[in-house]
Amino acid sequence: MKIVSIFSKFKAKDLDTVIAGCLLKDEQCQQLLFNKFAPKILTTCRRYETAWLGAGDILQETFILVFEKIAQYDASKSAIETWINRIAINTALKALRKKQPVLVDIDLIADIPDDIADENATMDDISEEYLLALIQALPIGYRTVFNLYVIDGFGHQEIADTLGISPQTSKSQLFKAKAMLRRNLTNEKKTLNELVSII
Repeated sequence: MKIVSIFSKFKAKDLDTVIAGCLLKDEQCQQLLFNKFAPKILTTCRRYETAWLGAGDILQETFILVFEKIAQYDASKSAIETWINRIAINTALKALRKKQPVLVDIDLIADIPDDIADENATMDDISEEYLLALIQALPIGYRTVFNLYVIDGFGHQEIADTLGISPQTSKSQLFKAKAMLRRNLTNEKKTLNELVSII
């Protein structure tokens, strides 16, 4: 608890001191860096977890790599949180590729309508936790592309290069992911309305 309270008093310039300490493999500085960023990075890890790849495992491997590669961090290119987040994404993707092919058949959900003009209409007023649950319910391929494109800001070419697919396949996976999210959200709302009407 003391370490957390120490970091809560740190300002931006003090973060540089912590990073410098991590370069020297100072355990207290490593703990400070972990305590500062682990909660936010855990959210990223949760978006990529599966039944066989837990968010905690991704987080742990991420910070092992962070401390091993801290000398490669360049503050002129990105904020430390952005750099750590990218390591978390790459760690998750590497584990996914080892276990199984990430992509699923883009025609898996043949009954989804092709009209996606109103893609944000059903996404208003949704809690982060609820949206996370909906994303985690997607097939792994849809979920991976959705996370990379919508949340992590990758372009289709970058996704294609990362996953070893074509940009068009990335676009198709994203299209199906959005459609499935909308359908699942609509079904959830209908179920809730039915329960309310019964009560």
